[in-house]
Amino acid sequence: MKRTDAERIGLMIASECLSVRVRRLSRVITRIYDAALAPLGVNTAQMNLLAAIALTGGARAADLTRILEVEKSTLSRDLKRMEQLGWVHARAVSGKRGRMVVLTSAGSRLVVAVEKAWNEAQAAAEKELGGDSFARLRHALPSPVRSASRAR
Repeated sequence: MKRTDAERIGLMIASECLSVRVRRLSRVITRIYDAALAPLGVNTAQMNLLAAIALTGGARAADLTRILEVEKSTLSRDLKRMEQLGWVHARAVSGKRGRMVVLTSAGSRLVVAVEKAWNEAQAAAEKELGGDSFARLRHALPSPVRSASRAR
């Protein structure tokens, strides 16, 4: 294979690949939210997990992996850390397999406390992307709310 072929293909992937662009966008947007949430001691992944648990009123880990489309190992690690921080508690569910993850009172207070920072991050993300692109992305990407309502 000629080096020019590798360069041509590399250029094509780097300039046209949707995956490259979406992953880059994810890092840019995550930095915006993480910066806004940092003063509260929470990061974007934790905030999303807290929001999903709050929305469902408590959910099994398997439901949370489906709702948030995260790997089981990632979810397990995040939940363990959040339990250590006192934000969530996992309890047995009678008659069902698995454990139900619920917010503690500290976790509920944190969800309420992040609202202002989250709104600021939303505004910063919209500014970064531009209003039209921001709106198109919100409409193009499915909301996890539908999946969360099925977990109830």
